[in-house]
Amino acid sequence: MTVGTTKFDGLMRYVDEHFRDSSYQFTLQTANGDYTPVHFPYFNFSDEIETYYRNCDLVISHAGAGSIYRLLELQKKIIVVPNLERYDKHQLDITRFMSEKNYVLTVSNFDELADTITRSETHQFDRFRKQDFFVADEILNFLMP
Repeated sequence: MTVGTTKFDGLMRYVDEHFRDSSYQFTLQTANGDYTPVHFPYFNFSDEIETYYRNCDLVISHAGAGSIYRLLELQKKIIVVPNLERYDKHQLDITRFMSEKNYVLTVSNFDELADTITRSETHQFDRFRKQDFFVADEILNFLMP
């Protein structure tokens, strides 16, 4: 589970407490949160986050664009939980967009998480295709026709 660079203590606490006796194995990335998990391994930040991503079947993620797009590039199954503990609510827009594209499953209430994990096992996600964007080439072509 990843929360990017901002804390999401509510989600951390929920997963740590409600999934402690489940068969699911979690590794929690807590960022700068105040909650310290008790039942699952965790880390704040890692230069090796890609290794964690590559070694998992499913990622529960906040709705940070950077996290989601990198996970999509890696073709990972993703459950997005928008972090409404933040002062701004832009993660709702990102969540809505990704869900409408069928790239992710979303959870708006933590109590939906267990059912959504189960649903992810058979859900047919649409495949994300990265489109390379070379703005430098476009600028050079504009400046030097």
